[in-house]
Order: sequence, then C-alpha cells, then structure tokens
Amino acid sequence: MNVLAPIVVFTYNRPEHTQRTLNALLMNPLANESDIIIYSDSARTANHKKAVDEVRSYLSEITSFRSIKVIHRDKNFGLAESIIQGITEVLQQSEKVIVLEDDMVVSPYFLEYMNEALEQFVDDDRVISVHGYVYPVDIELPEAFFIRGADCWGWATWRRGWKIFNPNGKYLLDELTRRGLLRFFDFNSTSPHSKMLKEQIKGGNDSWAVRWYASAFLANKLTLYPGRSLVNNIGNDSSGTHCVTSEDFDVGLSKSSINLKNVIVEVSPIALEAFEYYYKKNNSWRKQFINIVLSFLKMNHIKVKTKGWLPPVLHSYIKSFVGIENNTSFEGNYNTWEEADALCNGYGNMDILEKVLSATMKVKNGEAVYERDSVIFDQIEYSWPVLTGLMCAAAQNSGCLKVLDFGGSLGSSYFENRLFLNSLPNFSWNIVEQTHFVVAGKKHIQGKYLRFFETIDDCVQDIKPNAILLSSVLQYLRDPGKIIDTLIKIGSDVILIDRTIVNSNSLNKIYIQHVPSTIYSASYPCYSLSESWLLNRIGKTYDMAADFTSLDFPALRNINSEFKGYIFKKRA
Repeated sequence: MNVLAPIVVFTYNRPEHTQRTLNALLMNPLANESDIIIYSDSARTANHKKAVDEVRSYLSEITSFRSIKVIHRDKNFGLAESIIQGITEVLQQSEKVIVLEDDMVVSPYFLEYMNEALEQFVDDDRVISVHGYVYPVDIELPEAFFIRGADCWGWATWRRGWKIFNPNGKYLLDELTRRGLLRFFDFNSTSPHSKMLKEQIKGGNDSWAVRWYASAFLANKLTLYPGRSLVNNIGNDSSGTHCVTSEDFDVGLSKSSINLKNVIVEVSPIALEAFEYYYKKNNSWRKQFINIVLSFLKMNHIKVKTKGWLPPVLHSYIKSFVGIENNTSFEGNYNTWEEADALCNGYGNMDILEKVLSATMKVKNGEAVYERDSVIFDQIEYSWPVLTGLMCAAAQNSGCLKVLDFGGSLGSSYFENRLFLNSLPNFSWNIVEQTHFVVAGKKHIQGKYLRFFETIDDCVQDIKPNAILLSSVLQYLRDPGKIIDTLIKIGSDVILIDRTIVNSNSLNKIYIQHVPSTIYSASYPCYSLSESWLLNRIGKTYDMAADFTSLDFPALRNINSEFKGYIFKKRA
C-alpha cells in the first residue's frame, strides 16, 4: 500500500461524540501510520463556548496517530464552509483525503478499506469518491458496489475528484432540471435530494453534501460503497445543529474487511433498487410525522410513553405506527422453510448479539429496568400467566424451581421474573441457546441463579428441570415438532408456551418476518403454527391448564394469526 491518505475530522461542540469518533478511529490498525488534521470550529454563540472549549481540551491530549494537527477556527465557519474550505486546504497539499465529522463511529476495517480503494481507483476517472456508510437495507448487498453521485458519511476522494465540486446550488439545480435528471437524482422519485437542494438555494439549509452529490451526479461519476457498513452515524440524536432524532440510519459495523478484488465499476442495479426501496420506506409522510414527534419527545426529555399526556386520538395514532409490532412485517406464505430461509439474512449475525448483550448488561447492572429483543423498556411487561405457571411448578416441588428456558436469549424472561423467583429455596434458570449467545452469556451474564447451555442434553444432564419455557421461539424453529417431542420426553411438571404465533387453520404456514431496523436489521423464516396441531402434539402427554392472548400484535392480523400462550401440566 502506498502513502496513506491523511484523515480530516471536523468538530464543533460535542465532546462525547468527538471522543467516540476518535477512539473508534484509533481501533484501526492503520491509525498509527496515518496523519490526522482536526478542524475545531469556533463557538457560534456564547452558550456553545463551554462545549467547544471541552472539545479543544480533549483534542490537545490525543495521541497515537502518526502526526496530529489541530486547527482552531478563530471565528464560526459553520459546517458547510468549514468542510468545503478544510477539504480544499488539505487537497492543496495532498493528492487524497479521508473525511469524517465528529459523529462518525467507524469499524476497525474503515481505514484499510478507504486506503485500499483510494489506491485501487486512483487513476479511474469514472470514480469520484469512496464511501464508508451504507443504509440498513432489507436485502443482501454485493461485497462492494458503485452508485452514481457522491455521499457524505465517512468518505474519501482525490484532488481530481474534489475539483468537480460546485458550491453553486442554483446552477446545479438548473442543470439537473435542464437535462431532465431530477427523477433519477431523487433515486427514481423516492428520495428528497432535489427538495434539499432547493431548500439550500433558498437558505433553508446549508448543506454542502447535497451540492457534492449533485456535482458528482451531473458529471456522471461513481462512488464506491461497502456491502457492510464501516461507519455508523451517532449524531442523529438532536445533539447537532443539522440533525434530528432518528434511528432510521442506525447500522451495525462490519466485523470483517471488505474485499475489493472483483468489484465492477458500474452502477449496481441490486444496490440501486435497495436504496430506492429504503428511501421510499423511510420518507413516507407517516415516517416523517413519527420522527418529528419522537424528536419532540427526546428533545424535551419526555419518555416515549405517550399515554397520559397526549390526546387519546394522537396517542392511538402514534402507538399504531411507532410501536415495534407495527414496524414488523410478514410476507409469504412460502411452500417450504428452505424457500423462505434462502431469502433471509438470519438471526445468527453478531450485530444482533452485540445489541442484545448491551441491553441485557444495562438490566443486569441496574441501569435499565427491562429489555426484550434488545429494546429497553421503562417498566417490566410481565407475563402473569407465565409467572403463575412457574410458581405452580415450584409449589408442586416444595419451593424447588429449575427452569429450562429454550431459546431464552441472554435471560430476558429471567430478568423479567427474578424479583419473584430469587427468594425460592431452590431455584435455577437455565438457558439453551445458540453457541455465540451461550459464550457471551457465560462470560458476561451468568450468575448464581442464571446459567447457559448449548444443547438440551447438556442442560438436562446438569439439572432435572421441572418447568420448561418456550417464549417466542417455536415459530422460529425449522422443525418445532421435533423440539416439542424432545422437551416432552424430559417429563417436567409444567410446560409454558408464551408469545407464540398461531392460527385457527389446520396447517402450519411459513412466512418471512422482517424486524424493524430500529431494533436490529434481520429477517428470518417464521411459522404461524396451527393451534390445533400444537395442542394435539403436546396434548398426548400434557393437559392444557390455561391459554391466553400474550401480545396484541396488529401486524399479525395481516396473516390471520395471533400471539398466544399456554400452560400445560403433566398428566398424572
């Protein structure tokens, strides 16, 4: 690899964000071989001065780059002027540059990707820049690909590329209009880029990025993107001058390097379609309304628990569209599990584990009350029938309760119920999960009452469970009948089933469930189990003591299904 590109970082008044950005950069193996230039903008108002001073104090202490140059602006440039002038200054001295703002957290493979791409395409005039962020789209993208135009969240360019930048927004809009390119500029009319450009011309925003994109688009230049994001923008929390609260852009960082050997220098139709679908989904009027409301809630330190202070009609409206359940979607029905599975990205990726672990650690350490599927709640959502079934098993065994929680994540149900169960004279909660969850659970979560096992056999050999819990798990198993039969043979006193998707038909139906990106980006095959099939299967050995509706989940109505739970007691 040739001489590494200098890194330019633009900062203002967010010391915590700046620290996270630079700490992430330092996790890159190439950081100590890279020169870094940091522009610190001056305070725009007296109220910002303290935070700007905190940023500058922190910048004075950073080390471990090959060289460090901090430039203190003596007046407030504002984001656009600071970036435009800063990049121009650096590219007068260097042939290439890597650009970050103070809210970009990068993967450890970011600098490797940027420098390799800058070297690989240095003489390819079709390519104007390299980008490190990619949207959390719903389909698998190529390892690396090209899109027409340019982008702004963790990027790089050459001196030859930056020469194309035109700061005159009116000229750019007129040219796009004259050439009939507005629809294509807006990703087939799904994105608001032309609206943003018009607002910039009117003075409604000061976006340099939309002008960079327009300049590259008009020149018919391409930007390289990674198939897995190497950048996550942590600034969409209303902390910055030009951002609002939104989780639509949150991504997990790539855990491996990007292979650039076979990338084709042309627009990727797969990626283009994915971008268009993403824009269409996230720029609907419903989504915009929701983001405005959520921004208001967070900026005013109001918990997203609207009942009690919003008018009932508005509360119902927000609940309908903000709730996790209504951001979840199901598609199908598919003929076989394998057919659906081939179209999914699965539940096994490390990004999901990372989010679940982070949320569970907060609960374990007392920083949060309750989590489910990595989402933090401000109060525990008890499943009282499940707790009743657990206490029933304990009562039958003189206060002894040994739970086998199959597919129990990192202990969501344990932490939900521990207040009532930890006082039992003989109690243990034992989770059987995927290997990477078990490894994380043993290392970070396991304790006096909570343990993790990779297989049912391992768990049963260690304990004799008198209660088995299957909470939101049966519908995600390729062969739920086989697991049910295996668990029945254990002979526990009680089998508890909760949050299980069932239908009133005689057949198990197969769908694909898409998890909202606000939780984590995932899709996986999912059964809607025939309730009669399920009851008959377990009813050979157990009697149903009770059934109940376990979640009001409107998204399931589209597939004529519901979330139900059951308490089964072993037949005498």
